[in-house]
Amino acid sequence: MDGRPWQPMRPERPAAAWEARAGSSTTPASAADHPDEPAADAGARDGYAGVEPTGGGRRARPPSLQAVGRRTGRALRRVWTRASRARRLGLTVGAVAVVTALVAGAGLAMQPRYDEPVRPAMLVDDLRSEPTATVWQTDLADAATPGMPSGCAYYAFAGMVGDDALVSAQSAEQSDRCGGAGGRLARVDGDTGDVVWSANVATALGRAVRSVSVTPDDDGRVATLVVEGDTGSTLARMDLRTGEVTDWSASVESTDDDLVTRIEEVSTTTVLVSHQPRSRFGPDGSGPTTDEDDVTRFELRDLDHPDTVTWQGDEPSQATVRLVDDEFYLLTTAGEGSRVIDAATGDEHRLPIDDDAYGWPEAAGDHVVVTLAAPTGQQLVAFSQDRPGTVDWTADLSGDASLIVSDRCVAVTSTVAVGDPVVAGPRGSDEAGDTAEADEPVGRASVTCLSPSTGRTVWSTTIPVSRGQTVQSGWNPSPSSAFDEVQVTVSPSSGFGDETSTVTTFDADDGRVVFEATLPGYSAPLAQGRTTVYQQTFGVDGRLAVVALDRSSHRELWRTSGDDVLTYQFWGQHLVVVTQDGVVRRLGDGTAVAAGG
Repeated sequence: MDGRPWQPMRPERPAAAWEARAGSSTTPASAADHPDEPAADAGARDGYAGVEPTGGGRRARPPSLQAVGRRTGRALRRVWTRASRARRLGLTVGAVAVVTALVAGAGLAMQPRYDEPVRPAMLVDDLRSEPTATVWQTDLADAATPGMPSGCAYYAFAGMVGDDALVSAQSAEQSDRCGGAGGRLARVDGDTGDVVWSANVATALGRAVRSVSVTPDDDGRVATLVVEGDTGSTLARMDLRTGEVTDWSASVESTDDDLVTRIEEVSTTTVLVSHQPRSRFGPDGSGPTTDEDDVTRFELRDLDHPDTVTWQGDEPSQATVRLVDDEFYLLTTAGEGSRVIDAATGDEHRLPIDDDAYGWPEAAGDHVVVTLAAPTGQQLVAFSQDRPGTVDWTADLSGDASLIVSDRCVAVTSTVAVGDPVVAGPRGSDEAGDTAEADEPVGRASVTCLSPSTGRTVWSTTIPVSRGQTVQSGWNPSPSSAFDEVQVTVSPSSGFGDETSTVTTFDADDGRVVFEATLPGYSAPLAQGRTTVYQQTFGVDGRLAVVALDRSSHRELWRTSGDDVLTYQFWGQHLVVVTQDGVVRRLGDGTAVAAGG
């Protein structure tokens, strides 16, 4: 015993840990030269196992992957055998955490991303598979027009009150057998399909009614009804909680039997009324037909007090008239010319419009824009709503330009060149012109967003257009719609049939492409869910269909259509289909209907 701790006998070292290349003067260091070193340490000093050490002017080669793996494995085994039990447990937990994080990170990277919508309250149900299940079914013909013969009425969506839908019956034919089919209204619970109430407006007013349009007040308790009959139209008020017609205004009607009174428009504050000779209308009430020199009596009345006339005048019958809130735009080159009239005060303000052709006034944020004919094309004029008659900005447009107007963007679409190569595809495309065939001659159309407040260009881009195709003016999004975007459709110039259209949707703020798809026929946006986009398509045969697409990948999820379908609509969050026989069904996907938002 020499006092040193006992050590196990080392195994005999192989005759050669490696062999030098032929002709090498380098000899390996023997374990005997370092009796106190473990063999593994000696190998570390000499270099990586299996790698020629430096010497004789040679550079060491990097270790092979196999050798590195062996060394790493030995090092991990040494750490593991020397570690305490607690440390081994900690290393195990840490390794599991690292692997879990890697897997979760890879999963998140592969998941689709959905941008937050501008108006989350307008989101509808996410139907990820074809909605073949019927959640509920209601026979509107029996509920809204009991006892009415088949084929006398069709049923139109008239608006929403909370989660309930208002449905109006419209006369399908004028005959004695149908009677007053058009005077019926019903309120239907969108969640259950139950008919809350059904009302006969014709009976309440004591006259034949063709149709009724409904404008609910902001609180959803009372609505203004525009009631159309054979002899013109009138106003009425309805309690939306009970369906009772509470009042009707004889004051808006003319007492002259030779005049026909019509309600032209209703805004939140004002009613626009016209009185015209009965001779302009056909026996069935169709018309009016006017000549160039004819005049019409127009009146502005307070909506809350229809007996009060705030302005009236005899104006050219062929003038363009439009009510924008409490401002009445009258565009004409005859008589006293184009003016805007303040409905509250009756004050008139001359508009600098002298051209023979004029456009349709549209509200764009705090302005009203009008497109006028110009010698070199068109001119876009923006009038201030705060200072009636004042032009705040103008923009020169090409002759074929069309507008998509919203409160965030005045989008102008026009042809850049026909038959030229595409030099830039839409933003977000991988290549220019990626929506057209490689050998197909194409041109370009520009899409430019102008600020409604200043008229300055916010963004501009181009889209490819194949020869024989037309760029549609797109879809004008409602201010209350979930679509705060600009959709442009490129479609065949003649008919749709089996043809397809390419729709491109741009973010109204920066012009980036948020959606792009190829769809059958002509299409328009219908609604938007958290992860889905719904488009309604129109075929040349008149058939309607709904196509659902993923908001992230843009791939088609499903499409549905039916021969007897009158309309597909969203009643609040829910997709419903109304058939020609008056049956309405709420559709579900059979697995889960996730509430929008």
